[in-house]
Amino acid sequence: MRTHPRGVRSTIPLRASAAAAAGALLLSACGSTPQPSTGSGASAAGGGGPVTVEMWDWDTTSVPHVVAAFNASQQDYRIKLVTPASNEAAQTNFQNLMASGGPVPCVVKGFTGLTSVVAEGWAQDITDIVKAKEAAFSSGARASAEVNGRYFGLPSGVDAQFMMVNKAVYDKVGVPVPKTWEELLAVAPKLKAAGVDSLNLPGEDPSGFINMAQQSGAEWFAIDGDRWRVNLLDKGTLRAIDFYQKLIDNDWVSNETYKDRPALYAYFDSGKLANVPLAWWSMGGYATNFKQSKGDWAAVTNPTWADTPDAGVPGRTNPSFVPKGCEHPEAALAYALFAATPDGIAASKDPESGAIAFPAQIADPSAYTEGIVPDGLFGEPKAQVGKIVVASQQKVIGKFETGPDYNAWFPELQDQWGKAVAGKQTLRQALENVQQFITSDLDGKGISYTVG
Repeated sequence: MRTHPRGVRSTIPLRASAAAAAGALLLSACGSTPQPSTGSGASAAGGGGPVTVEMWDWDTTSVPHVVAAFNASQQDYRIKLVTPASNEAAQTNFQNLMASGGPVPCVVKGFTGLTSVVAEGWAQDITDIVKAKEAAFSSGARASAEVNGRYFGLPSGVDAQFMMVNKAVYDKVGVPVPKTWEELLAVAPKLKAAGVDSLNLPGEDPSGFINMAQQSGAEWFAIDGDRWRVNLLDKGTLRAIDFYQKLIDNDWVSNETYKDRPALYAYFDSGKLANVPLAWWSMGGYATNFKQSKGDWAAVTNPTWADTPDAGVPGRTNPSFVPKGCEHPEAALAYALFAATPDGIAASKDPESGAIAFPAQIADPSAYTEGIVPDGLFGEPKAQVGKIVVASQQKVIGKFETGPDYNAWFPELQDQWGKAVAGKQTLRQALENVQQFITSDLDGKGISYTVG
């Protein structure tokens, strides 16, 4: 997971429902932010032509083709695509735009956690229009777009985690592939005795830990009346802490960094690592860079805890949103719906590689797995791997609250995680430090909260 820039001061109160003023949730500091002008370059409805709205998205591979197909598919709306240089550039440009009160786009690709966007007062509540069309999207996609039971985001694809295991290594060591996290801990010492690590924990990347906390039922942030509730030491998180601490303390893991991709791939390829958690988009990189272990790998569903077999599959995303000031949120939803249709998915095909953008936002993406499973990487048929991907997508959790200051605390978590992985502190100490950082940050921003 890349490091995101630090956030800005929250100044706009978040309301749980526009129709329920008495239950308004003042989740950020009191104050005012210049409201952007409306229009987004849109034509007036019924004004002699399609309504034109602006969309920001830094994807230059598939999105331009989907936009062109959408514009050609109907006469009601036109999307004008603006391509920021990166996630970070989009955030900077958008913050400046909202501060200046200039005309806003009607679709902005999510550049940070949705709760942060809502707490800043940037996103429209689009519940009324999404509710009528939500059946077009998977449960995980819908969950990703909600804050406090209201839609502030467009249901977006959530990439589910599954696991790639080196079956040749498991067969050689003579231990079964784990189906639960308890079983993974049980076989870890036997793998280590054979010179094989169970997982790779990069010092800069705590995303696997967040995934386990999510699957274990952790809620680091929640809305509690008129304030946030912060708890990075709840039952689910403590369970994840205990799991990873055992791996670290017993030296059952490696610490190859994602900053050196050639070395990382070479290590994964060496037969010294048993398990690789991943999402569908990682498969191509492994297939391209592995030399000696192709065909040794098998795709398996993500392990669960033995006592919570139906906990769901880790996965979260930053959904696109409709900024306040956009007069035509229905145009944004129309585009999102088109992108989830067979025509929209077909339009996402990369002209050079022929690959489509996998439609993780739809309920059943079975028809599209053939194009994402690479040749040669797995020992089982591509169709079987595709079934694992689809089954994972259909159970993806999608929702994990990141609070009003994600951009501030995530870099702190990276720092504290790195120290814990290096054995300089325990993981519990790391999470205690991050929670202290969060409360201090919220105090400085005047945001109300409780702990626990």
